[in-house]
Amino acid sequence: MFSPFMTNSAYRLPLVNLRADDAEIGHYAALLDSLSIGLLVFTASGSLQRSNAQANALLEHATTIWEDENGETIAADNRLETLVLKTRQPVRQRAIGLRAGESGPVVWCSASAFPVFADDGSLRRILLTLADLSRHNWLASETQELPTHDPLTGVFAQRYISLLLDDEGRRARRYGTPFAVGLVAIDHFRELCETHGTQAGELILADVGRLISRCMREFDMIGRFDANHFLLIMPNVRVNEAIVGLERLREQIELSHADNTDVPLTISGGVSEFTGEDSAALIEDVRSLLAAALEAGGNRVCVDLDFF
Repeated sequence: MFSPFMTNSAYRLPLVNLRADDAEIGHYAALLDSLSIGLLVFTASGSLQRSNAQANALLEHATTIWEDENGETIAADNRLETLVLKTRQPVRQRAIGLRAGESGPVVWCSASAFPVFADDGSLRRILLTLADLSRHNWLASETQELPTHDPLTGVFAQRYISLLLDDEGRRARRYGTPFAVGLVAIDHFRELCETHGTQAGELILADVGRLISRCMREFDMIGRFDANHFLLIMPNVRVNEAIVGLERLREQIELSHADNTDVPLTISGGVSEFTGEDSAALIEDVRSLLAAALEAGGNRVCVDLDFF
């Protein structure tokens, strides 16, 4: 069974149920194919059980070499599925290069892996997703640095998340798939920095980045945007589903600092849905909704009521 916010814990990690059977995983593989995302399914022993068409296309070369973001070959014991096998914990949004042979071209992907458990709690399957990002010329070029993540918060860097938003818009126009966008900001961030110092502000940014990554779905895309903003791209959901997710995120962040009366932490957000506009217009929409939330006192999420 699929749900935009399916969970077996306090955090919403993957889109697929953490106890999904093989039939559900098959449906999940087909869904990811429609989103141009590859899926590899491994058994609890680490052997490959199945893959979808998109993954087969990415790994069609018989001697594909997996590389990290620095161009170093990833050893078998450091592959994402092996890390999940060892820790039983998900691995999120790693930059992975797939090289076709020793001297072939590299296809850059955003890769994530997460466990699926049996009813008795034992590890049953490991799912590894591969989102092809090589259509962006700057990303495919090996003469440029790969600025995938913001080093402070651990989420995507602004330039990178902007390109992902452009790409999601192209996919939505081509296939007619919906997606929602959210823009969130830390309430009273400037005052927090003035009162407690810049270092405290950086710690708060890092904490919020970590909490957002844990609370959103596995293949939602999260990026830092401006000084204290985070841009969220939520594929395959409508705005009514996205507002539920952002409200849960807002509540989780508030609860995370409920015991810290010296440095209370809340966020505000704006959320909208793609309706065919370009990225700049969509960002302007959510920026205006965020501004409305802040002007109303913060600690809330605003949405355009015309969608309802």
